Amino acid sequence: MPAPLNTKIYRARRVLPMSHPPIEDGGIAVRGSEILALGRWEELRGEHPGAQREDLGEVILMPGMINAHCHLDYTMMRGALFGGESFSAWIQRLNAMRRSLDQSDYLEAIGVGLRELHRWGCTTVFNIESFPELIPFLPESPIRVWWFLEVMDVRSRLQSAEALAGAIHFFERAGESKGEGGFGLSPHAPYTASTDLYTLVKLYAEKYRLPVCTHLAESEEELAMFLRGTGPLYDFLSSIDRPMGDCLGKTPLQILYHSGVLAPGSLLVHMNFLTDGDRDILRESAGQYPVIHCPRTHAFFERPPFELQFFLDNGIPLLLGTDSLASNQDLNMFAEMRAMHDAFPGLDPMEILRMATTYPADAIGRRGRLGELSPGSVADFLSLPDDGTLEIGEQVISNKLPPKVWISGVTS
Repeated sequence: MPAPLNTKIYRARRVLPMSHPPIEDGGIAVRGSEILALGRWEELRGEHPGAQREDLGEVILMPGMINAHCHLDYTMMRGALFGGESFSAWIQRLNAMRRSLDQSDYLEAIGVGLRELHRWGCTTVFNIESFPELIPFLPESPIRVWWFLEVMDVRSRLQSAEALAGAIHFFERAGESKGEGGFGLSPHAPYTASTDLYTLVKLYAEKYRLPVCTHLAESEEELAMFLRGTGPLYDFLSSIDRPMGDCLGKTPLQILYHSGVLAPGSLLVHMNFLTDGDRDILRESAGQYPVIHCPRTHAFFERPPFELQFFLDNGIPLLLGTDSLASNQDLNMFAEMRAMHDAFPGLDPMEILRMATTYPADAIGRRGRLGELSPGSVADFLSLPDDGTLEIGEQVISNKLPPKVWISGVTS
């Protein structure tokens, strides 16, 4: 049967579906905004004789990448802050910069960041939105976005509860959406969000079917604060009148997990400093909580090596993100994957690619729709140069040129 007029097939030297083995001299068939089929170019031409054809040449075709952790609000802070210092000092400098900016600055920063992500082949991002009041004014995005509304009650629980309650209509939109992208909730971290607030987040997340993301075990100062009631972070938060009664010898993960306030499936960002008790929880929860690692932010703060092998051995999904430009130099996921490969040269490049494609898609409940090229998946894909000299995973990670990007089958 002749293919409908809106079907188009693309040829590439190699197709990297992620959900299937690579295909030499392959192609994909796109109908409207979805992938219709994939296979050898010769076979696709025979199966879809009426389709439009485009030979992209000596390239790799692959799914668009998913940045699992980003703070687009801070795009204008590129190069403004320095790592390798006290984490609490970095937070205080960040907060001082935040106070010097207004709503228009943040909206511009978000727009710039979205365009940079798109330029470098990111077709979906999980963004932490620190300013709930910006939500009605967010710029139109060239890529898919999950806007995680960041909430904290470090000073006033009432204010955060009201902000959360006031955003319910946005959550309803997210819960009812039949498209890709939406809204989520992000209690910032246990040092800025109380267990009461985590409880409220869990209730809203379950009611409105929202994903949850939170920062955990990010710094040694955080660990010292909760385990020993000491350190620069403890002193700083005490000075701004945060109640410190929860600093009683338990880690942030232990506090949330044993209190029963951690929403199922929560995305745990960083997880850099783990105790034996934390590892026991992660083994016990059997990969229920995906972990997001930001390799270049990790290096920015000069942290000890990330416990990669522990997560791999225990089947805990690992996702990759760029974090913010307050702790990174750009929003380039190719560079992030290279940093992961440099830190762990023995790690299979294909596993690194999964951390930026299929794993985050699965974590957000979009397996089969995002992060892969398969029949029925959204037609978000990239083409990048391929000289054929490297194994396909290595070839992708080594790419240093902006790829050609399609979103829902449309390129720009």
